[in-house]
Amino acid sequence: MDPVKHSAKRIAAGLTAALTLLVAAPAFAAVEDGDAGDLPSLAQDLSDEGVQRIDGRFENGSDLDMYRVCLAGGGTFSATTVGGTTVDTQLFLLDSAGRGVYANDDHNGGRQSLLPAGHPLTPSAPGEYLLTVGPYNLDPVSPPGAIFPITPGVVGPTGPGGAEPIVGWAGRPGGSGAYSIFLTGATCAPPDTTPPTVDLRSPQDGQVVGLGDAVEVDFDCADEGGSELASCVGTVPDGALLDTSEPGPEGVTVTARDNAGNVTTVTHTATVLDVDRIAPAIELLSPFDGAVYVQDEVVKADYSCSDEKGGSGLASCAGDVPDGAKVDTGSVGLHDFTVEAADVAGNTSSATSTYSVIFDFEGFLWPVKNRPRYNRWLAGVPVPIRFELGGKRGLDVIEDGWPQVAEVDCDFGDEPESGVPAKHPWWTRELVFEKRKKRYLFVWKTDHRWSGSCRQFMLKLKDGTVKRADFKFVRRHWDD
Repeated sequence: MDPVKHSAKRIAAGLTAALTLLVAAPAFAAVEDGDAGDLPSLAQDLSDEGVQRIDGRFENGSDLDMYRVCLAGGGTFSATTVGGTTVDTQLFLLDSAGRGVYANDDHNGGRQSLLPAGHPLTPSAPGEYLLTVGPYNLDPVSPPGAIFPITPGVVGPTGPGGAEPIVGWAGRPGGSGAYSIFLTGATCAPPDTTPPTVDLRSPQDGQVVGLGDAVEVDFDCADEGGSELASCVGTVPDGALLDTSEPGPEGVTVTARDNAGNVTTVTHTATVLDVDRIAPAIELLSPFDGAVYVQDEVVKADYSCSDEKGGSGLASCAGDVPDGAKVDTGSVGLHDFTVEAADVAGNTSSATSTYSVIFDFEGFLWPVKNRPRYNRWLAGVPVPIRFELGGKRGLDVIEDGWPQVAEVDCDFGDEPESGVPAKHPWWTRELVFEKRKKRYLFVWKTDHRWSGSCRQFMLKLKDGTVKRADFKFVRRHWDD
């Protein structure tokens, strides 16, 4: 028969795997027990242990010996009688049900046979197989006819009966005598009893989704038992969208199978709801946005929250202080007051009002007159600037660089943004607090050269407000 040509890459891979298996699991030489049978039900069972060699004998020209062996798979199996007998042999490998896998009569022009590793017909799946050796020329048959074609080389089950299991043998008897079969890859790995895993990431089990939401199904499967994954199938394909067109439960089941028959099934059920998507409404009446309050004024929070009619219902409504409690007016400057609300569906909203707190300044005290009146004052005479802020607020109540003074027209229609710093006499401090009368005093030093001119005194407080007083300076009391 014609020699069989093999890919060097395939042969190298097959031999490497075979040697690995031989090292990993001890193999032994089996001996024919009496007369090995010639059909699957009569085959001698060698599947319990790894086999590297089988020694037997053809008692006559019609003697065929069938052995049940366990293969490691992965294309590592090979069997040959080359160098093991002088009888003209044939080798046949059938699956565990008796269907043909591959066969060989004469290898490389000789009379012995070889089922090679790494061949396209070499089994890749592990498990039990039936190896038959017989003298030329007896061939396996099924009801439709010969399982293998009578052609040279390594052949597959392409005969008329190739699709059916063996029922007998046909042909003419051959020689008799002893034989040895040399094998590789005839070692079974431990059976795979580990089920595959399913990672169903979306939808999450128990997840609540909105009507019409786009929820992409996301899953994959893996096998760690060794037999490899055979299938990974979901009731909704991976990457497809979950049906969220109607309210109610909507499930996805993923089933994984490996080649050893282990099965894992995972089901996640989401609930589709006509979800409330409207955030609660907030009515914030006090403190009012833009309001101005004096320091320590009693201002009570006034707010309420509500969810829309038919909504999921209000879950929370909370402000910086409870409704009806006092709002912070203890320090001057800008303040924010925030109310936050949430409904049962998880929608949230917030409302913020910004208000100002200023000092309780009601005007300059005697002897200074407040606008729109103006003060007629002798140039060069200090002016006592007195004012109250609703109590003692410390001495840091005036902005740095203030008070200031600006020259203005004597109709006093101007309000300058700034001027020059106001001076005080050497014998007094910038600002003092008169404890007994609970008022502040700043003594403004004037200049005799201001006679006949008008000036505006400007006091900028820490609350950002500017207080103004107008002065007309004269040389003598009776001057106009």
